[in-house]
Amino acid sequence: MYGSIRLHQTNSMKVFLTILIFTVLTINSAQGQDNGLRTKLIDDAYTWTTATSEQLDSFYFSLQPIQTTRYKTHIRILLSGQSIDFYSSDNEEYFGRLTNYITQYITVKDKKSDAKKTEAYQYFFEQIDLDQRLVNEVVKKLLNSKQFDIPTDTLMAYWHSNFMHCDAFVFHFNFNGRYTNQIFNCPWGQKDTVKFKQLVLDNYQTLKSNLQLDSLYHLFENKLPKGKSYSTDGYRMMYKMTAKQVENWSKGKSLRDYMKSVKDTVDSYIKTELKKQKIVTEDLSCHCNFHLTFGTNGKLKKVKISHYDKPKLMESIGLGDYLEDKKEIRKCKTKIRQIFKNIDLSFLNLEYEIYRTFRFDSDNGFQLSDNTIY
Repeated sequence: MYGSIRLHQTNSMKVFLTILIFTVLTINSAQGQDNGLRTKLIDDAYTWTTATSEQLDSFYFSLQPIQTTRYKTHIRILLSGQSIDFYSSDNEEYFGRLTNYITQYITVKDKKSDAKKTEAYQYFFEQIDLDQRLVNEVVKKLLNSKQFDIPTDTLMAYWHSNFMHCDAFVFHFNFNGRYTNQIFNCPWGQKDTVKFKQLVLDNYQTLKSNLQLDSLYHLFENKLPKGKSYSTDGYRMMYKMTAKQVENWSKGKSLRDYMKSVKDTVDSYIKTELKKQKIVTEDLSCHCNFHLTFGTNGKLKKVKISHYDKPKLMESIGLGDYLEDKKEIRKCKTKIRQIFKNIDLSFLNLEYEIYRTFRFDSDNGFQLSDNTIY
């Protein structure tokens, strides 16, 4: 971006202007002033295990703490990737501000080993003033529902929280100094007979539809830099491809379409042939995933293990242990070649190589999976 800007030593004014332009552009790029995006690096002192929700909101997004708000009415609602603030100085006219956010994840080397791991790096976020007319309508519906008078989910009979990867709604209310905090874990998963379930879901739907929260978040995602990985919960990851990656992905469509067309036949045939065999591995320790490549001739061509499963000297108990692990891997590969010796996909007249992942079960069985992204 800045390579075309040349400093002319003979003209001090040009030097000054060039430096000034460079500085302004750099500041705009870092703060995201062009598209409203802002960033905040993750600080180990401010995580879900070291700070409260309000402290995190204040530190990362500069949101005013609800308990000490300067407004007569201040409501904050936390959804997945979104924080909505409603506030009023006279309890008549309400204003609203939406914070869209997501965490960027990066891959780093583990300090204790050569293995790589994914960790949270920084927040990307934006803050939008919501249409006051819509805000007034939504807040009045919320207040009329009397939700702030109902108990939080842990105080409700038959409200269950033991759901995996199911979002929760968090509400903070402060009315004239009276503060209330409510959490509702996975309301969709509750039985219809559970008290207040429908009230919470109705309020949620009012927020989503009236304020068009999904559309606003989609616009936010479109602004995120490409070539990076993101997540709102640390579990479901989203990778934004660069223009070159999108181009390459498009070029590979015919390959993916072909591999998808033969997927079921390949999986069914291999599993049927494997079940005909008695796979015995009591004398081996093969506890990693093996990546198999079948050539266009239909025969097993390569057997590899991932970088993460490869024996590493620094993780071993001395050189002897390391060499023994490598020897065991070679035995496992030999065993796999024996198992697949008579498995032949040539009847498919393959146009491309086929890839599968194979793993031994603890009870002398096997697992076969297809990790192809179609």
